[in-house]
Amino acid sequence: MSLRKVADAGTVTSHHCHLLLHALAARSAQAGLTEVSGHLSAAADAAAHARDRWLHAARAVRRITTDTPAYLSAVAGEASDLALWTGRLAYADPAWTLASGPAHPARPPDSLAPQPHDLPLAVAAVHQACHTLTSLTHTEQDRIRTAAQAGCILVPTQSLPDTYDIPHPFARAPHDRIDLLLAQYADAGQASRQATAAVEEAAEATGAPSRVLTAARAAATGASRQASHDHAPGRPAAPASRPRAADDRPEPADRPGPVEHTLRRLGITRPGLLSRGADIDRAGERLIIDAAADLEPSQHRPSAVELNTSAGTTALINHALASGDPRATALLRRPDPPSREPPEPEAEP
Repeated sequence: MSLRKVADAGTVTSHHCHLLLHALAARSAQAGLTEVSGHLSAAADAAAHARDRWLHAARAVRRITTDTPAYLSAVAGEASDLALWTGRLAYADPAWTLASGPAHPARPPDSLAPQPHDLPLAVAAVHQACHTLTSLTHTEQDRIRTAAQAGCILVPTQSLPDTYDIPHPFARAPHDRIDLLLAQYADAGQASRQATAAVEEAAEATGAPSRVLTAARAAATGASRQASHDHAPGRPAAPASRPRAADDRPEPADRPGPVEHTLRRLGITRPGLLSRGADIDRAGERLIIDAAADLEPSQHRPSAVELNTSAGTTALINHALASGDPRATALLRRPDPPSREPPEPEAEP
């Protein structure tokens, strides 16, 4: 019951985010904010993609059940509240409920943000919702894994191959069903992250108060990956100054790099192209960090100020510094000044 409620609420909330972002894009265009409108349009497309991924996850959840079908978790109740809250923002009817469904007129753009200074607050509301959906996919994957390990995920016996001779209407879900369900949630999580990253662009452009989410998420991601690496089973403790191996790096934060950012500025919304841009950013970031970390102390090492001689170089260096890889600090390190030989003592007269 709880898994279905959360999956349905995630699908509905993603749809509401799509409606809200589409309306905000139209409103910013009316106000002459062309760049902001472009960011919001790209975010609306990303939210629509996330909605489709959540819908696939919801359909997968409907093919399983649990041994506690009547139990409704607190997470499920809060997810339903989020769907209701975003729905009353997205639709013109202030009395809209989840039972009303999507067949209702959307809120007019000028009603959503009557004045230009209302735009950042509206963007922040959608940013918070997208951020929550991204976190929710991780929570649900953990719940599914835990329930599966306990044998609480069930499927109809008649849906299993004939080799399963089970005299009960439901049986423990086989591993391939669990893997498929987790894969659907992984897809929903990736799409939700992309939507959140797209909304972050609009939040930065409008000065929305939700911008703190971007910095907080980046910091938390870097810290958790650093901690999980340092405490990995079988890994001996090492001093903090120990250089990391090439295969020992944390993944960068989800904030778009210079290539992906440029694609979004061009209005590109196709997930495949954005994913390729992100791969290029990661490869460039790792190359820069590897090269900086391998420099010998005696080699010339320009300062970060000297490196930032162009907008493109600045974006590359800043993205590498924000990656969470502690070796990136090598980009800021200055070489020790060359030692001077002490002057020879003057000869006594």
